[in-house]
Amino acid sequence: MTQLTKGANVAVPSDAVNIVVTWTAAPQAPTVDLSTLLVTATGKVRDDSDFVFYNAPQHASGAVRLGPSSPGSASVEAHLTGVEDVVERIVVVLSADGGPFSQVPGLTVRVDDATSGQVVAQFGDMGATSETALVAGELYRRAGAWKFRAVGQGWDSGLAGLATDFGISVDDAPEQPSSSTAPAAAPASAPAPAPAALRPAEPSPGEQPGSDTSRPYAAPVSPTPAPLQPPQQPSAPQQAPLQPPHQPQAPLRAPLPQQAPLQPPHQPQAPQYEPLQPPHHQQAPQQLPSPQMAPPPQMAPPQMAPPQMPLAAPATQAAPSVVNLDKGHVSLRKGDRVSLTKTGAPPMSRVFMGLGWDPAKRGRNIDLDASVIAFDANGRELEIVWFMHKKEFGGAIVHLGDNLTGKGDGDDEVITLDLTAIPPTVMHLAFTINSYSGQKFTDVRNAYARLVDAQSGAELVRFSLSESDRATGVVIAALSRTPQGTWDMRAIGQFANGRTVKKLVKPAVQMLGL
Repeated sequence: MTQLTKGANVAVPSDAVNIVVTWTAAPQAPTVDLSTLLVTATGKVRDDSDFVFYNAPQHASGAVRLGPSSPGSASVEAHLTGVEDVVERIVVVLSADGGPFSQVPGLTVRVDDATSGQVVAQFGDMGATSETALVAGELYRRAGAWKFRAVGQGWDSGLAGLATDFGISVDDAPEQPSSSTAPAAAPASAPAPAPAALRPAEPSPGEQPGSDTSRPYAAPVSPTPAPLQPPQQPSAPQQAPLQPPHQPQAPLRAPLPQQAPLQPPHQPQAPQYEPLQPPHHQQAPQQLPSPQMAPPPQMAPPQMAPPQMPLAAPATQAAPSVVNLDKGHVSLRKGDRVSLTKTGAPPMSRVFMGLGWDPAKRGRNIDLDASVIAFDANGRELEIVWFMHKKEFGGAIVHLGDNLTGKGDGDDEVITLDLTAIPPTVMHLAFTINSYSGQKFTDVRNAYARLVDAQSGAELVRFSLSESDRATGVVIAALSRTPQGTWDMRAIGQFANGRTVKKLVKPAVQMLGL
């Protein structure tokens, strides 16, 4: 077995290899996921199908697929003779949910000969710090043969940032050059390379195996366009400030004894009269304060508007009633709300949201994804828990995994929530379902969301979405924090287009009325 250091390489002796990643699983440690990218000479994938991960665990060619996994272990199987000629590298990617890789103890990458079962090489010291996604290593072609290189380069922007840098579209937007993504998508521990460094460094002739350190590994980088300059705004001419219309300049005159203050111009000044009331006020005619005084001859008495019947107050739409759990299980219809409280019982703490669906067409797999978006009181997105980021808020919200077909009874995907541990800045949680493969919800039946008490297993609330729409996303339900610190569940069931949850953030804000 060859012990590799960062940048070193070793020849792969067999056409079938397993890349095995191990780490020490701990309750508070981040969870680790393994995925692979099949990369061409451009340094990018051809399309999203070259991304092999838990939502698409096998490449269309059949040459690369995810192997068995367990807490503390994950693997990928590669049959190199079946890899298409245009693919030059198979990049092994690790992502951490719940913290950076510096909090993942004992992280090790091993290369096994799948034919003989022998360990070919091992790589353990990646020197990760703040990274949440790593290129652990790569299988690459050289002179018609395959080699494995230990890489250990990371991204602070997580799996989504790394995948975007390799040309993967993580939402519905048209593919943009990687320079249009956040600058943090570049490797956190390496400077931006020149275009010549996009391809893996090769050992010079005669060099010993394991000593390929002549050029550093770098992720593909696209030229960064110059930032757009804001248009020049024409400067407004300086003008003297306008005088308020209700304070006209009066001519200078000798002050009258006990003169009343000047009235606004729309209320004619009468020094010894009560000011006239606006004509729409119904009141008694104006009386003179003294019989010796008479109104000036030019002042005509105001014309009083005819009496009007008071307008009826507009009818207000009654807010939907909020029931609680006193009577047990609650079935909701669209727009209904239920308080997750029960008289005399402590507040609800640990629950899980189960989301399910069935394919409408026999034999056709429909890959739907359940997610949750956390908002603050002003509708600002705080975090998204989805298949690319499965744990947040220290484990207060956890996505338990992906279902690729919708087959089987019961919940297809589950999101667990510790309501007592969710930060107080989180005021709303919107639960969504997206069609990752792009099929419409008219091809889906029996979509539902249900809330279950995680301690007793009792179903608390269920919302069955009986209608469908030719859309690729739906905001199915929401949890909202009340002023008393408890939570309400609301049935929403409104559709919008989006293959991933990121496209439902703005529609969810509108649907929640934030």
